[in-house]
Amino acid sequence: MKQYETAARMDPSQKNLFDLGADLLRHQAYRPALTLFQYAAGKYPQAVRRQVGLGVALYSAANHTEAVKALCAAVDLDPTDTKALDSLGKMYDVAPELSGEVTTRLAHFAELYPNNPSANYYYALGLRKRNLTSGLNGSEEKAEALLHKAVALSPGFADAHFQLGLLYSDENRTASAVHEFEETVRLRPDWKAAHYHLAQLYAKDGKVELSRREFQVLRSLKENQ
Repeated sequence: MKQYETAARMDPSQKNLFDLGADLLRHQAYRPALTLFQYAAGKYPQAVRRQVGLGVALYSAANHTEAVKALCAAVDLDPTDTKALDSLGKMYDVAPELSGEVTTRLAHFAELYPNNPSANYYYALGLRKRNLTSGLNGSEEKAEALLHKAVALSPGFADAHFQLGLLYSDENRTASAVHEFEETVRLRPDWKAAHYHLAQLYAKDGKVELSRREFQVLRSLKENQ
């Protein structure tokens, strides 16, 4: 860390400030990182990487609303910057009051990068979060299509399979939900939430032994964590 601090003091360039801020985040020095990125964002307001760093630092300091605002600003500075869009996508659900703002930008992400699995995945999550926040469900078919596209582009995308499982569970499409959760645990055997949902769905379907097996796996994972 010392070399980054020395470099930033001698030459507070965009790169040196970002490198120091990123190193502070790596060492979980969140408050100093936030102070530094706030300074860097003021000094270089058009620098996307600094704005992304500010968003991550704000999130690490549990200031979720301002974090999302910072990342939205980063995307607005350069809508083609995949790092900014990816960071925003990962925070799609931390500031419900900004779900519409986030979803608009994630939609543009998917439009710019139609063959990017993450772009389709994050847009789907943004739609689902907006639906839950607004009490509407008019975009569920769109979200489902986006998640299917994500797994078609990247068959090993366990997160997308898991989200499809949740979507089908919400719609009481048990067989489809089971299939997606089974695929999730095949790809990620340590995913506790997927095993839990499988156990519940097997029980609902009268498959007592399968349900018991999943609960045993879940217990073992919890004991060994």
